[in-house]
Amino acid sequence: MLHRTLTLLFFVALFFCSLTFAQSGVIAYVRGSTEIRLINPDGTNDRRLWTEPNLNEDLGINELAWRPDGKELAFSSSHEATASLYHADVYVIAPDGSGLRRLTNPPSHSEFAKFPKGTVTVTVRNDQPGNVTSGNFIVYVAGADQPQQVVLPSGSAKTIVFKSVADFGKHAQPVVAMFGKYRWFIPGVDVQAGRSVTAPTFSIGDQGIELLGAFRPVWRSDGSRISYRTGLCLVSSVSNNPVAGEYSYNPLFGGKNPMGTCNWDWGPTAATANQIIYSENGSGDSSIYRMTEGGTHPGTKLATYSDIAYQILSDMRWLPDASGFLYSTVNLMRDSANIYRYDFGTKRVTQVTRLQNEFARSFSISPDSRSVVFERCTSYEEENGCDLWITGTDGGKARLLVKNGLRPAWSR
Repeated sequence: MLHRTLTLLFFVALFFCSLTFAQSGVIAYVRGSTEIRLINPDGTNDRRLWTEPNLNEDLGINELAWRPDGKELAFSSSHEATASLYHADVYVIAPDGSGLRRLTNPPSHSEFAKFPKGTVTVTVRNDQPGNVTSGNFIVYVAGADQPQQVVLPSGSAKTIVFKSVADFGKHAQPVVAMFGKYRWFIPGVDVQAGRSVTAPTFSIGDQGIELLGAFRPVWRSDGSRISYRTGLCLVSSVSNNPVAGEYSYNPLFGGKNPMGTCNWDWGPTAATANQIIYSENGSGDSSIYRMTEGGTHPGTKLATYSDIAYQILSDMRWLPDASGFLYSTVNLMRDSANIYRYDFGTKRVTQVTRLQNEFARSFSISPDSRSVVFERCTSYEEENGCDLWITGTDGGKARLLVKNGLRPAWSR
């Protein structure tokens, strides 16, 4: 009898130990595109981490990603869209809400006061054919205190003076024009402290670049760099300690960027630190590949998630134990989306969630690789109607974590 009791207590203790381990860390998520919140994996202690008055549904917070050691949270946000070359930039913040920094197009607007100032004059010309836009543009010089609004009918030009522009050093600071989600830019001019300089004439032509920005931050396992994509799914990276005022394009892939690489992930362990998994959808089908950092496409094909070209994954993440990865994708009828698991050892794909008329979209995996938190949505694309759920990576029973949540990130 005593032996049976001790055995039972052992398995109960083992169960709760396993449960506690699986629920370690903290989950960050976005609510309403305007605030980042933190919540424990058991649903307790739901609290706000960060928000900003300039955030709204059109210029809001995008994806999140914890640094592998959990000491910083990276996120994509458009709250400084009119004070940057980009529509959205990558920022990092500590778990207690301190230490906010802008990594792409640094520094943040709040840091401009630290730099000496100069004056920049730029002539902007609207060379668009026909009526591509209304001609009502926002123009900004990197480092300027404020952007300026200008009305430029097709074929017209106007000279603008920016009287207080931070001098970020001996290199050109770009000039950008904005119209909705479209942007045009030129390399700009080297700002001179205490002097007035003239930028090259800025010609606004064609339709511009849609969603020129930094989205979906992904950390390297050593925390030294963050990769991100533009609105056209061109993948670049930036140092975790960038030089103020320095813009650089550091492509993640050697050669031409694969087509449709809107989802990728860096290896999570020291042994896989230079390995990348990524999606590509322009070769007759839509598949997932693995390659060495800096390599050229195609790498080693791992799995085909659709026999149809140009199908984009909702998300893809390496399992923290490096045994495989998860990905989420919509079905051919586009009436549901689910999460699938690929194991490197068996090279098999198994289905994790089994939603019908619902959509499993963005997700994040627990530190022990046993659980996944995911967006469970009523629509494939709409932001409304999404809650966060947790389920086992083996397809175990799902439970609601929090309502009205988006873009989860589980700290390790």
